[in-house]
Formats: sequence, C-alpha cells, structure tokens
Amino acid sequence: PPPPAGSGAPPLPGAAPPPMAPPPPRMGPPGMGGAIPMMQPPGQGAGPLPPRMGAPPSRPSLPGTTPPSARAGQPFGGGYVQPAVGMSGDFDQPLAETFRALTVSSGPGGGSVISPAELQRPTAEELAEPMRLDTRGDSGRQRGQCPPKYMRMTTNALPNSPATKGKAALPLGAIIKPMARDDAAPVAVVNFGAVGVVRCRRCRTYVNPFVTFIDGGRRWRCNVCSLANDCPSDYICDLDEHGVRRDVAERPELSSGVVEFVAPAEYMVRPPQPPVFLFVVEVSYAAVSSGMLRCVAATLAHTIDHLPGGERTQVGVITYDSTLHFYNLHGSTPQMLVVPELDEPFCPMPGEALVNLSERRDVVKQLLEKLPSMFGATQATEVATGPALKAAYTVAQHVGGKVSLFSATRPTVGDGKLLNREGAGGAANGKGAEGGGLLAPACDFYKTLAVDCSKQQLCIDVWACHSAYADLATLALLARHTGGSVQHFPAFSDVAAGERLSRALQHSLTREQGLEAVMRVRASRGLRIAAFYGHFFIRGVDLLALPNVDEDKSFAVEIAHEENEIGASTACLQAALL
Repeated sequence: PPPPAGSGAPPLPGAAPPPMAPPPPRMGPPGMGGAIPMMQPPGQGAGPLPPRMGAPPSRPSLPGTTPPSARAGQPFGGGYVQPAVGMSGDFDQPLAETFRALTVSSGPGGGSVISPAELQRPTAEELAEPMRLDTRGDSGRQRGQCPPKYMRMTTNALPNSPATKGKAALPLGAIIKPMARDDAAPVAVVNFGAVGVVRCRRCRTYVNPFVTFIDGGRRWRCNVCSLANDCPSDYICDLDEHGVRRDVAERPELSSGVVEFVAPAEYMVRPPQPPVFLFVVEVSYAAVSSGMLRCVAATLAHTIDHLPGGERTQVGVITYDSTLHFYNLHGSTPQMLVVPELDEPFCPMPGEALVNLSERRDVVKQLLEKLPSMFGATQATEVATGPALKAAYTVAQHVGGKVSLFSATRPTVGDGKLLNREGAGGAANGKGAEGGGLLAPACDFYKTLAVDCSKQQLCIDVWACHSAYADLATLALLARHTGGSVQHFPAFSDVAAGERLSRALQHSLTREQGLEAVMRVRASRGLRIAAFYGHFFIRGVDLLALPNVDEDKSFAVEIAHEENEIGASTACLQAALL
C-alpha cells in the first residue's frame, strides 16, 4: 500500500502515485486595491473546454472570493452592473470582453434606467480644439497668446473673486521661461527706431496684441490698467471697420505673444560688458582621487573654443585647497602664484587674473592640460572654499560674469567653513527639531557673499561632486541669490559619472544666455503678483535681478486678488526681461 500522505517516504515500486493537491492560486502583480488573483491556465491537466454558450459550468471559487453569480448586480459607479446575455462572468474571459458586455441599469427597486445617451460627451468642435495651447499648433500664436513654452498658466480660467479661488483650492499662478528655445518659430525682433519703445505711461506695460486702438488709431488703451495713451506720430495707422489696425499683420508686437524689442541706450545702466567666465576649481586629495579634477580640466579644455561672446570673451582660473592658487596667463607659459593668507585673501596680480580668450587661448589650454599632473600627488584634505570665492569676487567684481565653482569637499578652513551636521540618531534621519535644521543654512556667510555678487552682476554656478556630506542647504545660497544653478553628483566617480558631468558642463557653458538682466511681471487690474519662486535677487518690490539668465531658467509667480470681485471677462499677464 502507498505510504500515508505527509510521511515523506518514497512510493513503492509499481504503486500508483498519490493524488496531488491542486496548486495554490498564483498572484499577479500588485495593482489598484491589491494583488490580482490569476487562475490556472485552462487546458493544463484537463479535458477540452466546454462551449461558452449558455450557463457556465460549476467550478470551485478561490478562497476568500465571491462566486461570479453573487457578484452580479452589485452597485458600481452609482448604477448597477448586470451581465449581458451570454456573459458568463468567468475569470477566463478577457477583461476587455467583460467590459464591453456590461450594461448600465438601475439597482433593485430603483427608478428609471440610466440611458447612455444622456451622458455628456465632448462635441466634435471640443475634440478638434483642445484647451491646452501646446496641442493647438499655431492657433495660439494667431490669437496673440504667448506660447506655453515661454509662459504657462496653472489654470485655463481665472476665478473672478477670492471666494471662488478658495472654493476651487487650486494654485493660481504661472511658470515663466523667458529665454526658452524654439527653433521651429524664432522670436521676432522689433526695432522702433527713433519712435522708441511704445509703453503705457502709467503702468509701463509694453504694447501687445491685446491693447485696443481708439480715436482712429491715434490713441491706444492699455489692457492692464485701461489708461488711454497717445500714439507716437510715426506709429499712427488707420483702423478698419472692426477697429483693428490695418498693419497688424506687419507688426509682430501686435500679432505675436512673444517678441524681442531692441532697447535704446537709456535702458542700459552701463555699456555692455564682455562675457567673463571664471573657473574656481578645488584641487584637494578628494578632488584628485575621485577624478573630478581630471574630468573638469579635460572638459574645459575641449569647450573653451565654443564659449559665447566671440572676441570679447574673457576667462580666468583659480584653484584652491588649503591655500589659494592664482595663474598669470600673460606670458608664454602659465605661472602659478600661491596665497596662503585665508583671513584676508587678496589677488597678487590685480587686473591681470582675467585674460582675453582669443589672444591667450593656447596658454589657457596649456594650463588646463597641466592641472591634473600638477596636483596628482597632493595630500591636502583641508579646503578653503569661502576664501576662494572671496578672491573670485575681488577678481571679477568690476566687470561681472559667471563664476563656476567645482567642489568635492565640504569647506573646512577659513571663512565659511561648515561642520558636519549629519550626526547620528534623529538628526541624521530628519526627525525632531535638529533634523529639520538640516534643510536650513548653517551660516549667513554664503548668503551675504551671494547678495554682494548679485549687486556686481556676478553669477555663481555650484558643481558639487562630494563623496560625503556636502551641506548643500548652505552652499545652494550662492546660486539662489545670483541666478545660478546647482549641479549635484553624489559619490562622484570619474568612471561612473564623468561623462554625465562633462556633458552637463558643456551645455552650461555653451547654451544661449544673457548677462546683467532684470525681469518684471505685470498683471491686470484687480490682480497682483503675490510671490516669486526661482533663483534671483529681488530689488524693491517686484524687480528680479538676474546677473545671468539662460534658456533653461524658469521662474514661477503666484497670483492673488486685489479686489473682492473682478468685473472684466479677461485678464492679462505680461513678463518683460531686459
């Protein structure tokens, strides 16, 4: 006789195998509401399948589930789901077929049956004209709207009162990308010449497609403050029977939502300065061993020929560990000058740390190629990031420009040194009061330095390639208040992340960018700009100072109501970058 079940002994020769218990049901991948039971595929150890016609054959249900017959008629979405004729409710039936076979009816004891014809469906016009502007093609441009690539609202309609806004509970604002790149539709350039830029004399709004011309084209009404302004004599044009200027198709500022005005000299605080690129590179043991120094030097040597600015571009290099290293690039070979003073750092060659790239290109490349070998045997572990930035400020404060800081170690000596705040216990895990402080700056040194740099039109980009705690909450202030950016490469290794760092650095240096910019956002009457978000420094109330702005920079504004109710049917928002 066969051994008893569960004994574990092998069966006797020639004996029939013991009956096998059915395999447990297989569980599919977790989805909405939990795991999905999957039945054993039909045809495995079974005979031919019965036909699907008529009632399904009886079969055992899964443990903990309800038989299909009991599930039919349960409420679903406000009505009741009833199996159609010929629908078995079987697990083997595909889900798509089961869904097509469902019909909507009233529940037990209910009233009238819901008719699918009563359910609202989008019309053909609504399907052909989606609400999102970026899916409309060129229709948005034809109506004078700014393309969403440059400015995108958070909602398609604005509430007319604070009460309506509170009920909607939606963020009201816009995302602005003033220098977005659009190769398919370049931005039109408008030069008013001797007329000067046409603006509202009260709110200073620039003329745009939504202003209305009155008095036969001799005056125009501002769409932001509703003030009637006189047109310059050379800007007057006759109106057609609809009150539209006859030359509107020839005026990009009246037909396009984004244009570029040629500003006259009175719009400039000082003459345009040459583009300046100052590289501040850490050369400590951590920077050399991780490969950051080699990767940065090789990328700069390759990208130096493609920097924007043409023949006016100027460059400079400062390296640092526990001391500061300046380089004289005016001779045939680069010469290094070491400054060990950290309390009051100074430039040993004032006015000569920056050189014209077109004139000293070979010497700059020679220095970049020698940097990895010059510090290949260094054992320095202390770094003076704060004094190095103060030295960079001294070098470029008279002309402005962009400072690129390459850091691999937390600042440990000199001004701006930072402690390792990532301790054990709750602070390390972000719990308690101490843990919440990790997201706040540790000191005000870098914020003060960043504000001073912003006043002198200096932008700072932070390239953090740290292998340990970096305290980016403090270092990020350098980019936040100067219009720069923070690139973080945690646990950097030249083998694993070198190519990613190189590509990001090339793009950052060669992309389209503007220097010494300011931006202001204006809203219609009854609305105001309540808050700004991004990397900038606010001058006054609503003027954003941007020492450097590029095609990847985005800014967010929050819109609030100034009045209890807005009577106008439309609202306008205009962003101007100078």
